Amino acid sequence: MNAITTTQGTGFAIDGMQGAMSLAKAMSSAKMVPQHLQGSPGDCLMVIEQAMRWQMSPFAVAQASAVVRGKMCFEGKLVAAAIQTSGVLEGRFHYTFSGEGQSRKVECSGKIRGESQPRTVEVTLASAATDNVWWKKTPDQMLTYHAARVWARRHTPEVMLGVYSPDEFNDVPARDTSAIDITPEPQRPTTQDRRPTDYVAMFDARLAQCTDIESVDFQWKKWKSTVEKAKEAGRPISPDMVECIQAMISERMAHMQERENQIAEEQSRVDAVEVPA
Repeated sequence: MNAITTTQGTGFAIDGMQGAMSLAKAMSSAKMVPQHLQGSPGDCLMVIEQAMRWQMSPFAVAQASAVVRGKMCFEGKLVAAAIQTSGVLEGRFHYTFSGEGQSRKVECSGKIRGESQPRTVEVTLASAATDNVWWKKTPDQMLTYHAARVWARRHTPEVMLGVYSPDEFNDVPARDTSAIDITPEPQRPTTQDRRPTDYVAMFDARLAQCTDIESVDFQWKKWKSTVEKAKEAGRPISPDMVECIQAMISERMAHMQERENQIAEEQSRVDAVEVPA
């Protein structure tokens, strides 16, 4: 990589890698960037590079980022904006709501350029909502953010994550525990694992019960232990299955991290109001 090219609409004119590194250094010294980026020019450089790919302000992208198990993750609202401005879609996302209460659900549909049929995912409030106050205040808005992220992870991971290596969780289509793929296309082949244990169903159920980062992290450790024990027993789990479960855990972890970030943001607003003038 010789340079990060200049893009329009970001508010920055970055001249090659040296310019990006200078901006990363300045960003890392800012007190108003998220804590995981403060004092870390290298991590800031990753945010800047992704922002340039998305043609967005690096500081705006930084505010919607989080680090989960060493991977940079982004909030649903940022993902929705990124895919809309990426040029991959013909038109815009279409959201169709139905049901009431816990039966509320949204169908997110988008047509990729060059394809004749839209790709669609369906997300239900009962399976996606957390105890975050925003799910009660603006459930439909939260559903659209969540659905856009699910759609992007499943159908256009290159837009969401840029370049990626085989050891990343999202190098295969991610399986979101809160969505059902209803795209009228042939489903991808099932894993080659012939063992009777249905790991997908097992961890789907376990992750659905996780309500915080610690409980998701516990499932991560359980999966690593399961993989190691299977290998030691001479019955290794297939790479496809390993990556599939990792993607499920990564998605749930990102969801929990996003929830905690929102709670922290709400608390900071309350604290700011309580400070005497």
